Amino acid sequence: MNTAPRKSPEDVSWGTVRPSRTCGGKKNHKTSTRLLQRRGTNSALDSREPVLDGIRGLAILAVLWHHLVTCSGLEPAVRLDHHLWRTGLWGWVGVDLFFVLSGFLITGILYDSRSSGRYYFNFFGRRALRILPLYYGVLALAFLVVPFFLEPRSAEALTRDQAWYWLYLINVKFAFDGWPTPAYLGHFWSLAIEEQFYLIWPLVVRMLSRRRLLLVCVVCFLAALGLRVLLSAWLPNLAVYVLMPTRMDALAAGAALALIARGERGLRVLGPWPAVVAALFIAAALYVYVWKKDDVSTLDPLIRTLGYSVLALGFAAVIAVGLTSRPGSMVQRSLTSVPLSVLGKYSYALYVFHQPVMLFMRDLGLQVDLAPTVFGSQLPGFLLFIAVAGTLSFACALLSWRFIEAPMLRLKRHLVSTQVAPGRERQG
Repeated sequence: MNTAPRKSPEDVSWGTVRPSRTCGGKKNHKTSTRLLQRRGTNSALDSREPVLDGIRGLAILAVLWHHLVTCSGLEPAVRLDHHLWRTGLWGWVGVDLFFVLSGFLITGILYDSRSSGRYYFNFFGRRALRILPLYYGVLALAFLVVPFFLEPRSAEALTRDQAWYWLYLINVKFAFDGWPTPAYLGHFWSLAIEEQFYLIWPLVVRMLSRRRLLLVCVVCFLAALGLRVLLSAWLPNLAVYVLMPTRMDALAAGAALALIARGERGLRVLGPWPAVVAALFIAAALYVYVWKKDDVSTLDPLIRTLGYSVLALGFAAVIAVGLTSRPGSMVQRSLTSVPLSVLGKYSYALYVFHQPVMLFMRDLGLQVDLAPTVFGSQLPGFLLFIAVAGTLSFACALLSWRFIEAPMLRLKRHLVSTQVAPGRERQG
């Protein structure tokens, strides 16, 4: 669709030049950093930076893999199944990548539009159109429709905590009472963290200069780390994982990267450090997996204190490397591949629907043991579970996009448009 007005030459974003410099819509091949620029007259539905869609695809892929493994009934008996199980247990880190990417995208939107006369109305209006219809639609289905088809005891178990969901406070409930049973909507804790953070962050971005905002990001990052260390002795282990103040370091890391990108030299000011940090981050993960053979658990004392901050820095470096990769490079080709781009496009609905689908299959007994083993491996049953759960989850995501998300996104054109960098209009 071409309903949006044509963008001016100044609509060039945070690559290798000052934000206001005109580049004529071309890539600057004289530098080592790719310019990220507007794609002509595309609307909010298709104006996305492909690399960021790919990173979003990586995040949802990790989360999907985590729940595919843990909900499938897989019981490792041979080496292959053991590796499937271990990699699945690591998948929770996809949520942390979502947090960093969200901080990067949303802070960019806020910073670029903060001179707008309708700053708060535009931001909250656009975010409401992106997030709320699907979120509250699922809550209405779960709490107002499904209970009519359940036994009274099951209906009561499903709906007793619904007020916390409606108010985006379910993470606070989990922090002190633990994961719910059943946990069909248990993954909504991460959506609550983001909404709580973005009730405050727009005001901060509007009030402060870029330099001071960077300082606030550093303070938030260190405060989250300090709070986890201090509160680990006083609060349940789950609390430091699901409370916004103890997880805001990931959002702050992404926000800081967005602000650095808007300096005079853009991300070039970081020099080779993003690549160095990303390489060390990946090497450390491989070392833990291959040689230490330790599982990365959210309840591990080191992970729930220092580990989350390390993940935030590592994922921020990965985003920076992706955005500054040369056109045609292996990094750029990988992140803009069709599978990751498709996963990224439908990532929000996939995140919302995948856990209810997989838990419903588990409760029906549709798990790996329905297929025979091969040489002691449950791989055939696991692949069958992936095929069914993946198909159902993706079907729900496609229906959501067609009938809920895309129509709501089209309504954004009625809000005053602001200059934003590619890929940031769609993020929720």
